[in-house]
Amino acid sequence: MTLTIAALGLGLLAPAQARPAPIGQDPIVPGQVYTGDFPDPSVIRVGPEYYAYSTTSNGLNVPSLSSTDLKTWHARAGTTTDPTGDALPRTPVWSAGTERKDGRFTATTWAPTVTRLGAGRYVMAYATQVAGSPGQRMCISLATSTTPTGPFVDNSTAPILCPERGAIDPQVFIAPTGRPWLIWKIDHMPARLYASRMNAAGTALSATVHHYLLAAVKQPWEGSIIENPAMIRYKGRYYLFYSANSYASTRYAIGYLICKNWYSKCVRPRKQPLLSTVHSTAGPGGPMPFTDPQGNLRLAYAAWTTGAVGYPSSLACRTKTSGCGQRRLNIATLGVTPRTGLLKVVRWH
Repeated sequence: MTLTIAALGLGLLAPAQARPAPIGQDPIVPGQVYTGDFPDPSVIRVGPEYYAYSTTSNGLNVPSLSSTDLKTWHARAGTTTDPTGDALPRTPVWSAGTERKDGRFTATTWAPTVTRLGAGRYVMAYATQVAGSPGQRMCISLATSTTPTGPFVDNSTAPILCPERGAIDPQVFIAPTGRPWLIWKIDHMPARLYASRMNAAGTALSATVHHYLLAAVKQPWEGSIIENPAMIRYKGRYYLFYSANSYASTRYAIGYLICKNWYSKCVRPRKQPLLSTVHSTAGPGGPMPFTDPQGNLRLAYAAWTTGAVGYPSSLACRTKTSGCGQRRLNIATLGVTPRTGLLKVVRWH
C-alpha cells in the first residue's frame, strides 16, 4: 500500500502519547559508566565497539554511550567545545528549543538512530518539535558526522518529513540495492508504521516519494499504540521490530513482523509479544536489532524496573527501595528457527 504525503494529513487524528521530562534520573557524567535512564535506545556496531543513542535525557539533546562488551557502557566524553558530551549539541534552526549560554541549542529529540552510509559517513535520523507549530508537532530530520561518536551536525532549514500531524521514530535502513529507506511512524491515531524511499545520497526523501504501509495496530496486546519501528535483514529474512501499548506501564512490550522485503508484505508470526514484562524487567520497548561480531542477533531495548514503572512526579521515589522510574538500556540475545524464521529470546541481558 502506498500513500502520498498529502493523504497522511487527513482525518480526525489524535496525537501520540507525550513523554514528560523525567524526574529522578541518574546524572550522566561524560566519560563515566552510566546505567540510568536511556529511553528509545539504538545501537550501532563499528568494528569491536558499540555505540548507543537515546531520546533526550539529562538535558542532552542526544545522550550517547559506548561499550566493548555490551555490559558496561560509558557516557560520551566531553570536548573543549562541548564538555557535556552531547552527541547532537545543536538541533536545527526550525526546531523548538532554547539557546544556552554554553553555545548549545537544546530541544526535545525522540528516538535517534545512527546508520553508516559509507566510509567516514554516519547519519542520525531523529524527531524533534517544529517551532511555532500547533500541538507540539514532531517531525523528522537528519544529522551527519564523520564518526559514530559525533558530534552530529544538522544544518537543515526544514524537516525531511513533516506531515500535518507529525512523524517520529525514524530509522535509515539500507536496502540490498544500496538505496537508503526511511522507516518511521506517523504521529497520530490510528498508529501506523511506514517505509519511504530516500535519494541515493541518503540526504532527503526521493523526488517521487511514496509511503509504503508496513504495519498498524492489530493484536489485542498492542492496545492502541504501535511505535519504534526498526528493521534488520538477518539470515535472508526481513524482521521489523516494534513496541506497542502504553510505554509507562507493564503492558508495554516488543513484537516483530517478518516481511517479504523492506517495504511491504509484513506479517505477524505470533499472537503474543516477543519481550514483555517478566521478573524484574517491566514494560520493555524501543527495540533496535543489530548483530555482534559472531553473527548473533542482538536486540537493544529500554525497560523499567519492577516496582518503579513510569516517570515519578516528585523526588520522593528516591527513598523507596525500587528507586525512581527510569527506562534503562538492556541487550537481549535472540535465536532464530531456520525453517520458519521464528524468533525466541535466548538471553534477556
